[in-house]
Amino acid sequence: MSMSIPMLGAIIFIGTIAGIMYLIGLTKKWGILLPFAGMVFFSSLAMPLSWNDQVNPTVWLPIQRIRSSLFFGSGIAATLIVLFQLQRLKGKSISISAIMLIGVGLYASFLRYVHGGAEDGTFSVVFSVMTLFPLAMTAAMILDEVSDLRLIFRSIALTNIIWIGMVFVQIAVNPNYVTQGNEYRFVGLLSNPQHSGVLMAFFVVISLWLLLNDQKKYKIIMIGLTGVNGLFLLWTGSRTGLGMTLIGVSSVLYSRAGRAILLLPLAGILGFLSLKIMVNVVGIDLGFERMVSTENTRSAAWQELIMSASQNPLIGVGMDEIDRSENSWLYGYATYGIGMLLLLVITTIAAGIEILKAVRARFIMQPEYRPYLDIVLGILLMYLAGAVLEGYMISRVSMTTSMFMIASVGLLNIRKAAVHQIEYASMYDEYQSEYGDEYADDYEEGYS
Repeated sequence: MSMSIPMLGAIIFIGTIAGIMYLIGLTKKWGILLPFAGMVFFSSLAMPLSWNDQVNPTVWLPIQRIRSSLFFGSGIAATLIVLFQLQRLKGKSISISAIMLIGVGLYASFLRYVHGGAEDGTFSVVFSVMTLFPLAMTAAMILDEVSDLRLIFRSIALTNIIWIGMVFVQIAVNPNYVTQGNEYRFVGLLSNPQHSGVLMAFFVVISLWLLLNDQKKYKIIMIGLTGVNGLFLLWTGSRTGLGMTLIGVSSVLYSRAGRAILLLPLAGILGFLSLKIMVNVVGIDLGFERMVSTENTRSAAWQELIMSASQNPLIGVGMDEIDRSENSWLYGYATYGIGMLLLLVITTIAAGIEILKAVRARFIMQPEYRPYLDIVLGILLMYLAGAVLEGYMISRVSMTTSMFMIASVGLLNIRKAAVHQIEYASMYDEYQSEYGDEYADDYEEGYS
């Protein structure tokens, strides 16, 4: 499908504006957010395929065809900004789990020399370096204060709005291309309803968090955004996406509802059972029947992955030989062997330890820090839960990788800032009790 003149003109115009903003932002704090948003956006696109792998001639096909190249270009742009602003990393930390996920990407890239040849391997290594490193550094560069996390989520919300706008354009032109299969499950600008379900899960949770914690002037936008995201999530028919959403929403609402919000997953289960009764017993069809299906769609896929892994357990059989990907650890093992499985397990353990440390710190940190901790905790838990049923941990172009990097690095830096604040408050009280208010104020001034 050739690119129309109006679309070409629009792309040139938008590209020019983005280029000017990028040049201005080379030395600005917000500069990294422009290529980061580009990486999030382009990883939310895919070649539009029908259920029989035929390419759908969507309005956005010219962009969807080259989404990997555009993602790579955004990574290069982000890398340049990181080099220009290395001083912003002073005093910041990159989490062990983020470093391990970079290791996962590099390990897969090196094994592409074996499975795909020298050219494929070399390009994959460069691709991984230029995309994974800046993703891991984005949160550290932005988070001078804990509240700066809102800047990152606003950039994601902006890509969310653009993505939805493009979907509505496609619906207006030909709505058949935003769904797939006889069940007409929503795929949006992707090609798989499961992938769309995972994407919408993150969009729902982030837009909800912004609705509750961002400035009032954005509330109307976030109400609409959360509603549309929720509708699209249900339309995907993805039980994985719905489960991830329940986890994320529970975490986001914890600060407001307390421990009672932990009953939300139970409410989700009861809602599932109620909907199932309505569909199967009463006969009421709400169009979301797949959400109440108890069909096991994973066991056969896991068995196939285990069988594939057994063919070459040392270095795997390569990505081109794998048809299923319904578990990140098994998918990594089957594709790249026991070394990849070990890296994925270590990454998971590292993330788990970081989560436990953050939960422990949450109960002693100041209340204003807690909503920020809750959202990154929720995203990490969503990521790990979804990885049980989807193979995105070794994906080269995936929005989930961006989410993991932001949440993992953000979690570490928020926890450090909170602990630092607690230590400062303790020392201030000590000075005040021993030397009086005047000396305590001098300590505060020197600390600042």
